[in-house]
Amino acid sequence: MATESGQRRIDRILRPAFLDGLEELSLDELRARRDECLAEREYLSLLRRLVQGRAEILKAEFDRRGTGGEEGSLVERLSKILAPEGQGPSRGEAVRVGVPEDEMLQARRRVERLVADAGISDPTGLDDQQLIAAVEVLEMEEHKVSRDRSAVIEVLDLLQDELKRRYKEDPSLVLS
Repeated sequence: MATESGQRRIDRILRPAFLDGLEELSLDELRARRDECLAEREYLSLLRRLVQGRAEILKAEFDRRGTGGEEGSLVERLSKILAPEGQGPSRGEAVRVGVPEDEMLQARRRVERLVADAGISDPTGLDDQQLIAAVEVLEMEEHKVSRDRSAVIEVLDLLQDELKRRYKEDPSLVLS
């Protein structure tokens, strides 16, 4: 996600200097960096869900063709395709940061650009090779987004650990 200065938030977060001198940072600065990590994690989570959803739609079309499944419209099949098979592991955190509308739009545009040539809006119009190629593109992107998200979570955990350390030393800081 780009910022006003033109620098992407993820680049700042993953730069080693972002964690330099954690012990000396003011509490406000430490919390601000934590919040920045939370915002990036939520953006990447949204992006990953969008990429996974698009890939699932294409895979379902490919599977339908292979099994001779019903032809019904994509819209009719979407709820079955995108139904969650189970929740992933939770980090035990309450959702705190919503994804702003402009970031949601940016995530959607990023996914659309990935498969613009593949005509993802109508997977029934793609031949098998185009479907396979589009799924591969989406899966590679999902792996990249997942790696980025994991790296952001590592930074977030370090910031959280420093906050917890300070709160243990002085519980009154929790209220400040």
